Amino acid sequence: MDENIYRKARKKAAKQKPLLNNCESAQDLVYIERTKLLAIESGDKNPSPDDVVSMSKAYDAPELCNYYCTNQCPIGAGKPTLMYEDLSEIAVRLMSAMHFLTESRDTIYRVFEDGKINDYETEDFKKIIETLKKLSYSADSLELWAKKNGYI
Repeated sequence: MDENIYRKARKKAAKQKPLLNNCESAQDLVYIERTKLLAIESGDKNPSPDDVVSMSKAYDAPELCNYYCTNQCPIGAGKPTLMYEDLSEIAVRLMSAMHFLTESRDTIYRVFEDGKINDYETEDFKKIIETLKKLSYSADSLELWAKKNGYI
């Protein structure tokens, strides 16, 4: 059986918290009934947002919330799932996006100054939006990294 992200997170956390070794004892830490936890881990049932928050806290796995929001919640579906990256990778992505925005400052002013996007500004506007998405993704990745490593 392929293990889903919730089961993998519980098993990884069990190395530090032996009560998480099985669903029977884990139910007391995550406040999810054993059969429901088994169903979530087998993929037979999607967890509720409260279930995910509870597992995320008990397993010290903040990435579970992002996974749920981007893969199982109909509101966030389709957004990129944050990857737990090395801090140096995140820094490079942040700096790259910030550099583009700094270098494009005049273009940004020109595109936004009149409060509308003209036909000849459409391509510049698309580039700005894509860069802002990259910056946002990188900032969110940094926040996830900080949570995972106990800084926030």
